Amino acid sequence: MVSKQRSARKAFPGTEPPTDWTDLPAQPLPPDPSERGEPEPGVDAPIMLLPVGRIDVTQFEAVRAPLQECFGRAVEVGMRLPVPKYAYNPNRGQYHSAAIMKRIEEARSTDWDAAIGVSQEDLFVPEVPFIFGEADRSTRTALLSLARLRPDGGVPEARDDVLRRRLISEAIHQVGLLRGLAHCPNNRCVMFYAASVLEIDKRGAALCA
Repeated sequence: MVSKQRSARKAFPGTEPPTDWTDLPAQPLPPDPSERGEPEPGVDAPIMLLPVGRIDVTQFEAVRAPLQECFGRAVEVGMRLPVPKYAYNPNRGQYHSAAIMKRIEEARSTDWDAAIGVSQEDLFVPEVPFIFGEADRSTRTALLSLARLRPDGGVPEARDDVLRRRLISEAIHQVGLLRGLAHCPNNRCVMFYAASVLEIDKRGAALCA
């Protein structure tokens, strides 16, 4: 009796599952806000961008249209939060993101779809040297920083364009996490977890199939 073997199907390039599963989180995704008894925002609820500290809000204009197009929500600029001196760690010379996230959560209105803090301070969590941003789906809040997104060289116009593209990519990535999207193994997808600006540049700002 001859056994029939199925032909192995190759995965689409860039979507292969990771071979080392030890890096995957042990805990499931944070609960959806509706599971915490929080009312679901209406279809007209905006995504609010909150400047944190001394940051030029004109840079926010670059991300408003891409966020609105991607998620179908109005994007508005909200109140400015104070300079996060309370989050500064002198030993690291960086700002603890969890402390700032708490202030963003306190500032968020239930009439908003989400609150996204944007800072120019260098952010960290204890386990890693730095982070580009952070998102908490359970509170509909996120935080991202321009500190590590700024290019080192080039003419001013080129640097501004690179910063704009990186900011758009990171903003869409963080809001995607708030929407319940997981990190994607496709390094050309905006939901790919980028550990460097080169990976941010490579993934771009578009969702994969």
